[in-house]
Amino acid sequence: MTPAIEGMAPAVESSEGSNKMSKGYQYPSLKKKLRGLVVDNAELCRIVEKGIMGLCGVETQAVETGEAAVELIASGATFDLIVIDRFLPSMTGPQTARKMREMGVESKIIGLFASYFEGDEEEFVAAGVDDFKEKPLSPNWLVPILRELDN
Repeated sequence: MTPAIEGMAPAVESSEGSNKMSKGYQYPSLKKKLRGLVVDNAELCRIVEKGIMGLCGVETQAVETGEAAVELIASGATFDLIVIDRFLPSMTGPQTARKMREMGVESKIIGLFASYFEGDEEEFVAAGVDDFKEKPLSPNWLVPILRELDN
């Protein structure tokens, strides 16, 4: 069984310190230490999403349920960016985001969905999500968000 809360993923830099990774992609060099939270019940997705955020310089924590994310926030944890999957057991992604907003969370929240259904966007927006993207998490859309948070 996977633990409800996984450890933090450190930022990864090349030996030259510029976060250049294979395949020619230039990961950002962030001025601030950004913290991220991944909420996804699929273990492989959590690993990939956490890894990409770590490569982008974000100290990232991952949980598998909306309840675990809400408990983490209630315990005093703070994040600059929260990425929430649409389909979670018990408490859906939009329900999780709504609960976080009710708790006063002002972090940037991005909703993710693996397959799009009519009404998903409206449900995410009504829950207070800042943006929503189709999986997989991609540096192409993540990096501009991180740069915005870094400035």
